Amino acid sequence: MAVGMSCWMDHASPPITRRSFLQTGINTVGAVAIAPIASAAGQSAAAAGPMRAMWVYETEELLGSGKAGDEMLKFAKSRRITDLFLQAHFVSKGKADAFEIADATKVKNLLRDATAQGIRVHALAGDPMHTLRENHGKVLGRVEALAAFNKSAGPSARFAGLHFDIEPHALPAWKIATDEEKCVLLTQFVEVNVAAAELLRARAPGVLYGTDIVFWLDKVKPDGTPAYPVTFRGLAKDAAKHLLDVVDNVGIMSYRDTAEGANGIISLVEKTIAYADTAKGRALIGVKMADIGPKMEGFFGHTEQEMDAEVLKVEKAYSAHRGYAGIAYFMYAAYKAMPQQK
Repeated sequence: MAVGMSCWMDHASPPITRRSFLQTGINTVGAVAIAPIASAAGQSAAAAGPMRAMWVYETEELLGSGKAGDEMLKFAKSRRITDLFLQAHFVSKGKADAFEIADATKVKNLLRDATAQGIRVHALAGDPMHTLRENHGKVLGRVEALAAFNKSAGPSARFAGLHFDIEPHALPAWKIATDEEKCVLLTQFVEVNVAAAELLRARAPGVLYGTDIVFWLDKVKPDGTPAYPVTFRGLAKDAAKHLLDVVDNVGIMSYRDTAEGANGIISLVEKTIAYADTAKGRALIGVKMADIGPKMEGFFGHTEQEMDAEVLKVEKAYSAHRGYAGIAYFMYAAYKAMPQQK
């Protein structure tokens, strides 16, 4: 990270490894069409109403035991989960930025079982280090790997989406960065997601692209201007808005233990949902029950009944909004461990 760089600089031409794509994609606005998803899966999801997604990290356990996979899918159906963000393991193919999805045959079997139950599965990947330009090729390599995986699979054994969880704010550099330097990091965050979304559409049309964001990306200064402005393709706005202009969905990490109030979930996501109402992408509202972070950030220690009561308030507040994609639950292990009621 270059100290003193202006956060208003336009980094529309990052040096990402997949040069042939970038020369016709991210370097030229509109070179790769940003069109509405035309897949049958995407259309049926829109027609069916809001998604109910769930992050799942126990991939090795699920692939190693048919019973574990069956139990997870049964749990998902019982909670009306429509989409799973399943952690996918990408292994190197022996050359730079070339990957493949590990345990491909077992993954396809799990995807077939999920498809048979009407559940879509999105490959989940990402690391804070992927924010940095020198690592963008690794992200695009994962996009290529997913496209190749889907090409090799039958219709019922393909991933319905690719979901990145990159989180630039988790970088060690973020903790000591000035606001200006944070803008530089967020610019790179936008760049890599746009490049990945457009490459995915070029390589695997119809596969949904999503990314996780923190709720405070749209924070504004007292004068109403973005607290963390990013200038990308000639437009200056916050990173969340840039992403919603391009991706299919964002997962907002809007983690709180109450829906209402000034610091409740409804208030935290208000500006993002409002922008999503007019943008290409839609926003999933994240709900956490994992024992991670401060108590007020989630529903750990609460019952499922208590959490559902708060989620219902969120759904009532935003169900009529075009930009509302649904609820996303973090995460499977914590969800299934929750007591249902007192």
